[in-house]
Amino acid sequence: MSDQEKIITTQVLEDVVNRTSSDRILIKDLIDSMDSVGFGLAIMIFAFGIIIPLPPPFPSIISIPLVIFSMQMVMGYESPKLPKKFSKLSVSRSVLAMLIRRSSPYIRKVERILKPRLGFMSSLIAERIIGFFILMFSTFILMPMPLSNFIPGLGILIISFGMLGKDGLIIIFGIMVGLAGIVISMVAVFLGVEAIYYLKDLIFS
Repeated sequence: MSDQEKIITTQVLEDVVNRTSSDRILIKDLIDSMDSVGFGLAIMIFAFGIIIPLPPPFPSIISIPLVIFSMQMVMGYESPKLPKKFSKLSVSRSVLAMLIRRSSPYIRKVERILKPRLGFMSSLIAERIIGFFILMFSTFILMPMPLSNFIPGLGILIISFGMLGKDGLIIIFGIMVGLAGIVISMVAVFLGVEAIYYLKDLIFS
């Protein structure tokens, strides 16, 4: 990843907050500011919102834009677009600034290891496939299941880094992490159900 690309990635995040003095920032303005860097940055910001510990139902709410953006990727959009019905939604400037402040050091660390690899993962067809996996993970996060937030959210975050750095290896790794998160959550649900039936039989037998 070139120095210019690194500057663009972090600078867009900081400019979103610094160029306005309003207490609240329209989500539409936030998404429109990312038009030049495609889906990677928008997905990264909302993925950070998922993996930061927040009480329910905030992770599920934050995953809704990810569902929308991933559907747009599958459909072949070049950059994220927010539906008009969400045009008046806004976020607190202080909350956004906090999120950017917490995430920026991690972004800079990850940027050091990103480099263009496996170029076929940056093709238009591959982007639609990547969008499908992000749609799968973000939809799964919407479900109130144990362990359904962090690991799939981490997978989406890793994928977004790979997209920003055109690093196919990182994208594939992120997909594997997301799939592992779904498997772990499903196993947890299965074991929980089995434990309930076991206790039921133990108590009432």
